[in-house]
Amino acid sequence: MHFAQSHHFGPVQSLQMGVGYFAPPPVKVHAFLVDGLLIDTGPPKLEKELLAWLEDKPFQQAFITHHHEDHSGNVNGLHRRFQRPIYGSAACSRLAQGQVRTSIPQLIYWGRPRYTNKVQPYTQNLLHTEHHQFQLIPIPGHADDQVALFEPQQGWLFSADAFVHPYIKYYMRYESMQQQINSLQKLIALDFEQLFCCHTPLMKGGKKQLQQKLAYLQNYYAQVVHWHHKGCSPREIMAQMQQKERWGQYLLSGGYMAAINMVNAVLRDEQLTRKANA
Repeated sequence: MHFAQSHHFGPVQSLQMGVGYFAPPPVKVHAFLVDGLLIDTGPPKLEKELLAWLEDKPFQQAFITHHHEDHSGNVNGLHRRFQRPIYGSAACSRLAQGQVRTSIPQLIYWGRPRYTNKVQPYTQNLLHTEHHQFQLIPIPGHADDQVALFEPQQGWLFSADAFVHPYIKYYMRYESMQQQINSLQKLIALDFEQLFCCHTPLMKGGKKQLQQKLAYLQNYYAQVVHWHHKGCSPREIMAQMQQKERWGQYLLSGGYMAAINMVNAVLRDEQLTRKANA
């Protein structure tokens, strides 16, 4: 069953999308519309719902925060229907044209990624709408091309997937924890209250929630390094930290989405740091 529900957060509108089969969707994602700017397009399976939602709205341009299929999945349909400019970072424009890495759970709930050459590389630091000016802030970690949009006059932070939840239970295989820590530190330095996370919008206490996630990742990182120096293997580190694997998700995704990926991300980041300092 396709789920699509419209929301209003003051002048910011959103369409919340997801797919459920025998229960409500286990994960949902928002596309935001503010002052004619669409931020992200939702997953391929919800193309019909997104285009219908936009029909009576003053849609003028779009910005894709990163290339993952639940954010860029409807770029082609959007371009065909409305012929409006669609922007993203130079890295997003490049990655969206190639094979988006995905897994069976993502195929089930989001749909097959659609390659596109319609994301125009946007190299400026500011994106203008009629009444607002958004700062574009690179925030790699979850994805190399991820960008946040910050409207300082309103205190709006569109954080893509930098937040999701203060306590993360699994990573995708290629994520970097150190980059996520650095990106969160960059976002926390901004003056905002409303956090427009694509999965968990927060109209109050957004900065506090980001600070909680930062503290969690910093503590997690330090613990992994500690047990690694004690000679523990990745699975032994998980046992020491009392972290459980999500085996159903692990097996269905072929290890692409797993708790062990969090440990491996730290070890990979530490190796890169040592090489850089050698």
